[in-house]
Amino acid sequence: MKRSSLNLQIFLGAFLFCCGSAIASNIIVNPGFEASATSPKNWTITGPVLTMEPRTSIDNKVRYTGQYGLKMESNNPNCHGRAVQAVTVMGDQTYQFNARFMAKQVNSIDKSVMIKITWLNGTENLGYNYIYNIADESNGWKLAAGKIKAIAGATTAEISLEFRWSSGAIWWDDISLEPCPEVVARKVKVATVYCRPTGPTVEKNMAIMADLIDRAGTSNCQFICLPEGWVTCNTGLGMTKIAANTLDGPASVMMAQKAKQYGMYIISGLYSWIGDTLNNVAVLYNPDGKIQEVYKKVQLPDSEAEQGAVPGNSLPVFNTVFGKIGMLICWDYAFPEVSRAMALQGAEILFCPIWGDIRGNNGDITRILARSRAVDNGVYFISAIFDGYSMIIDPAGNILQESNKQGSLLTANIDLNFNPPWNWIGNAGRGDWKGVWRKDRRSDLFGPLGNYQTSHLSAKE
Repeated sequence: MKRSSLNLQIFLGAFLFCCGSAIASNIIVNPGFEASATSPKNWTITGPVLTMEPRTSIDNKVRYTGQYGLKMESNNPNCHGRAVQAVTVMGDQTYQFNARFMAKQVNSIDKSVMIKITWLNGTENLGYNYIYNIADESNGWKLAAGKIKAIAGATTAEISLEFRWSSGAIWWDDISLEPCPEVVARKVKVATVYCRPTGPTVEKNMAIMADLIDRAGTSNCQFICLPEGWVTCNTGLGMTKIAANTLDGPASVMMAQKAKQYGMYIISGLYSWIGDTLNNVAVLYNPDGKIQEVYKKVQLPDSEAEQGAVPGNSLPVFNTVFGKIGMLICWDYAFPEVSRAMALQGAEILFCPIWGDIRGNNGDITRILARSRAVDNGVYFISAIFDGYSMIIDPAGNILQESNKQGSLLTANIDLNFNPPWNWIGNAGRGDWKGVWRKDRRSDLFGPLGNYQTSHLSAKE
């Protein structure tokens, strides 16, 4: 694109933005590729290597709306090209981005379709956002959408629609970037405990845990996480087939009643016998006092298998009024695939009842693994443990609360919209982590876990 054309484009963007301050207005010029039947006016077609760029054309047969769409097509599995447009923006302003696209004979959308918004001040790269939320629409079209906030000081946004590393074809249509209200914080108060019930009876353990739940409830907590297998801890009963080790047992009834009393979610480890089948489970009690969901531990140590426990076979996530959560149990957290599968399905908090992890010095391994699961996936990680440290960790890996003191209740106010904006070496400038790991991961190589949307792993048992 000639410099004079780019300057005119930026001027038009600024004019539209100023005139549209009262109502939403699309600041993309030629958003539906309707300005010409022969070329994508106001868009620059480019790529890292000229000879590797896909063929780009205006298509009057395949489009989402209007008369035309933009087509990128290549027989080269290593192709890489992009359609780029620069528009004027205001730093710290939030924008709604939308784009429709359709892919044919493209092996992996995660790998080969990329939408990147780079924030600039003059020629200085301040950072970027990926658009990674993609939903199916009609007739093979998909909607890529997201709310993004311009980095402070940004004067220009460069929108890049990219097709890379695959043969096949991509069609683009209806690209929009509109000023919108700021994304508000989604505040939630969460709690966990460090408590090894002393026994010697189930009833004593229930009284101890009920007191901690009461303390969380009167503190207006909306979630509390309780440890693995606490009901029979120090009673000598373990995983034996008794009423206390069932979903209808007295401890389960107590937790359901407390959840309703305080209008909060309780996540608790429990041993569950149904007929002759034993599972180590995490139970989600909802504010209505009902068992909403049950997760079955998938990674069983030999000590549990030898008592008759059988593993679960799925890694689902669960909806709450605050957002999606995942539940995993103890040995599960040593396997990064468990947390990743849940994060890929949209879990924003991972709750982990744990018996213990005594590796390392002074709880070092517990901290390392719990922080890694949070950072790996850009999620909150909340654990309740007997041996080690119970923790509340944010998506940047910061330990908000931790304790190894008996009888401790840990609470924290968290924001589910928190997204660490880190500086990177490989990706110049600042970039939000939730977008980076989703777009840079090679889902085409990772088997069922990579193809999580169609994998059996996400199905509830």
